[in-house]
Amino acid sequence: MNLDQYGNEISWMPQLCKESDTPIYLSLVQAIQDDINKGILMRGYKMPPQRVLANQINVNHGTVTRAYKICEEKGLVKGVVGKGTFIAASPGLPISLLTDHKDVEMINLGMAISLYECNPLIESRVKQINDSMDYGLTMTYCPPEGHIKHRYVAANWLKKYKIDAKAENILITSGTQNALSIILMTLFEKGDRIIVDEYTYTGLISLAAYMNIILIPIQQGENGMDLDALKIACKREQPRGIYIIADHQNPTTVTLSVEKREILAGIIEENDLLLIEDATFSFSLEEKIAPVSTFIPERSLFIMGTSKAISPAFRISYIVAPKFLVDKLSRGLNNIIWMASPFTSEIVSLLQSTGAYDYIEQEKIKILKERNRLFDEIMAGYNAVPAPTSCYRFIQLPDGFDDIELEYMALDRKVQILSANRFYVGSRPEKPTIHLSVSAPDSIEDLSTALLIMKDLLDNYQKRKRQHPIL
Repeated sequence: MNLDQYGNEISWMPQLCKESDTPIYLSLVQAIQDDINKGILMRGYKMPPQRVLANQINVNHGTVTRAYKICEEKGLVKGVVGKGTFIAASPGLPISLLTDHKDVEMINLGMAISLYECNPLIESRVKQINDSMDYGLTMTYCPPEGHIKHRYVAANWLKKYKIDAKAENILITSGTQNALSIILMTLFEKGDRIIVDEYTYTGLISLAAYMNIILIPIQQGENGMDLDALKIACKREQPRGIYIIADHQNPTTVTLSVEKREILAGIIEENDLLLIEDATFSFSLEEKIAPVSTFIPERSLFIMGTSKAISPAFRISYIVAPKFLVDKLSRGLNNIIWMASPFTSEIVSLLQSTGAYDYIEQEKIKILKERNRLFDEIMAGYNAVPAPTSCYRFIQLPDGFDDIELEYMALDRKVQILSANRFYVGSRPEKPTIHLSVSAPDSIEDLSTALLIMKDLLDNYQKRKRQHPIL
């Protein structure tokens, strides 16, 4: 054991570039990032206390504090009150596992992709509405928030999701990720804090890191976010906003009860938070539940996407916002993308107004039911959260399993899965967990093949496991 002159254990020593003109705090940030990439600092590793590290490298305490703060903004570390600073759950996971594999034999169980087997059905419905297209409207520029016609249709269509909104309160964006970008860039600033579930949407994690917005994770149970922990975090962290997915939460699949939605709305109002409610997967609920936004419409931003429910080809999403924020968000749209495509917006509006959208949605729910029944049959015996119409499933693995290692093992068998570490905001999850998409494979036959491979890997994990490098 190495000790410094004050008797503190030296657990890690950064390699700083002393000859550079770079400020020491930035050199320290780079050293932390480099050692994460090298696998020296692993997920969940407890970093030296700021005072101890300052003594080790002979700098003042404020220098280390500043470096740790930047690392937290980048999503590299996570500070836990009363426990210390830890390397975050997924800063060193290789993105190549998600993007670089072009093998046509690879079966995707990772990302929650729209059901492509429905594409012929969607194509036929689009052809049917071709003669109804308003080409004069769609081939010109429109306001940043979209044509009033398309917003009016959306307002009527959203009633089935129990959202009562006027056309003037709706903005059309080029997908949900674009909607989140507009909201964060327009309404939040660097260093602002947003409450999230401890497992949350990876796209939000990436955006927050890019914009230096700090995400505050709240522990989740089988019924969703721990509301007592939320109350404590609101007092301690002074957040400005909260992001939730109330229906089939991504990645846990939990759907909040009506009672919990009402209580959550009260906490949001009491603590003067701005709610960002992502309804991307609300389409897959057979019985629609009133969103949290309906209880607090004046402090809510409700996002409804169409890519998962219909097709990613259209990239149309809607933000329902209180009137006092619409103009500000519209200027944000103007500055970032100008407008969503009026052409694709027209197609989606026609699908909505003719009933074709609802028909496609119901067909997808039927397919999801069938795929989830297959999942429950093959993966019986493993601890998966029940979700009979979800696009994905969440499995808590037995002790002794390594979910990241399983990513590599599955990849060797031409199946792509996701460790839940990729969705985790914090240091390290208590339990190894994996996220499997039932909607991504091209057919139910491919899904069956991939799930049987995963069951074999899980059943024989202890015999086959091997150490893979964490890059």
